[in-house]
Amino acid sequence: VSGCSWDRFKSAKTPPPLPPAPTEKLIVHNLTTDIGGKRNHVAAHVDFSNQTGRALDYVMFKTRAFDQKGVEIPALKSGKPNAWLRIAGPFISGHRTGNQRWEKVWASAELTCFRIEGAELIFDDSSVEFYEMDKIELDLAVLQPSICQPVAESVATTQ
Repeated sequence: VSGCSWDRFKSAKTPPPLPPAPTEKLIVHNLTTDIGGKRNHVAAHVDFSNQTGRALDYVMFKTRAFDQKGVEIPALKSGKPNAWLRIAGPFISGHRTGNQRWEKVWASAELTCFRIEGAELIFDDSSVEFYEMDKIELDLAVLQPSICQPVAESVATTQ
């Protein structure tokens, strides 16, 4: 026969709650495009902050572009739906990049917006993580058209 004393369990104190875990994310401050040249090549501009809590060596944004009717515009070089925008660091935690520019990403004068669908991060210790949209925050002052509004899987903007 065995038994327990319930008094022992009642008197145990619960530990205080743990502080919230630090937020690990990228914050996008600006997404814009501009069209130039005879072939209507479209450049992309992104300004973001590293709020991951770790230093970054590289960031590659997975993007997708659209015209005003919502039709996808393929990447210029690959012809695929996604264009990858790569930027080399280092970016210490808390660092804001300022306006970064990628030339000749798309080729269409009809492009009205592009969206970020995720980002591959390479940290200074060579570890690699893919950040889904739950770890990328949009901090833009301009409202976007409905085809590029933030949705569950992306954030976006117009030119």
